[in-house]
Amino acid sequence: MKRLKGIVIVLVLFIIVLIGFNINSNIKHPFVTTTDKVSVVVNEGESLFNVIRNLENKKLIKNAYIIKLYIKGKKFDTNIKPGEYDIDGNISVENLVKILNGGIKNKGIVKVTIPEGYDIEAIADVLDKNDIISREDFIKSCKNYKLPEYIKANSKAKYALEGFLFPDTYELKRDSSGKDIIDKMLSRFETIFEDIKDKNNEEIDDVSRVITLASIIEKEARIDEDRTKIASVFNNRLKRNMMLQVDATVLYAIGEHKEKLYYKDLKIDSPYNTYKVKGLPPGPICSPGRSSIEAALNPDKTNYVFYVLEDNKKHYFTDNYKDFLKAKERYKNIIK
Repeated sequence: MKRLKGIVIVLVLFIIVLIGFNINSNIKHPFVTTTDKVSVVVNEGESLFNVIRNLENKKLIKNAYIIKLYIKGKKFDTNIKPGEYDIDGNISVENLVKILNGGIKNKGIVKVTIPEGYDIEAIADVLDKNDIISREDFIKSCKNYKLPEYIKANSKAKYALEGFLFPDTYELKRDSSGKDIIDKMLSRFETIFEDIKDKNNEEIDDVSRVITLASIIEKEARIDEDRTKIASVFNNRLKRNMMLQVDATVLYAIGEHKEKLYYKDLKIDSPYNTYKVKGLPPGPICSPGRSSIEAALNPDKTNYVFYVLEDNKKHYFTDNYKDFLKAKERYKNIIK
């Protein structure tokens, strides 16, 4: 009996030592690697704990729970500065936090804003204009990028990455590679989308469908309060097997901005032409912002199947075709 107790005590002590060693290892060397540099991206307004969660999701750190407990226990300053950090893999948690507190001191960094509703070609133009990367090289990088599993590639889509390069303000290095820029923008998308999913408390099987719908909402809505109503129109049309008939998808198919579409434009032969093809287009038509993604997931419950622009901002919604035609006539001279 005494021998058994002795064995139990030894086992308990061994387990305690193992736990202590594991905790100490996570604190002294939080990264999985201890030899390579680790890219740590901090987006504008992002919290330290969210950054740690993202690193764990990417399997770059060992145990986010232990690291967070240590940071809270030590009452470290959690105010961190945005930027893309190249951090030694052999760094401790304490020094990691200090680096993120201090911010990047690099004169080769350019702050670039990608507006909501920009497509890949428009994003490429912004990057080119800011001397980050040439338009051609960025588009080539988008075409050759290895897609994450949640993006369902459609052979008919113009760009498989369209819609997933999140619109935001980024700090980019001059002469950045296309892959580095895409990595950063996709990381931002994943952070936002995970947060939206958490708040909706639901799993989303088809992310590409959600972003495709959100991208059309982004192009059609001019004020936030219309987004969920426009989403309801599209949902109702899809349920009734009606064509979406959205001008923005035709403009994407044409590949150029036009102030006015003509009937000949609506006849263009393209899978993006929602005047000819039923259902959603084969992929997103731009990068939607957070509000449009949320609207796509939470449309209003209405019977609306038509809408028309009232005054260059707000839309008029109806479930009646005759009412729609009257509204169209009523507002045609107001809209410019």
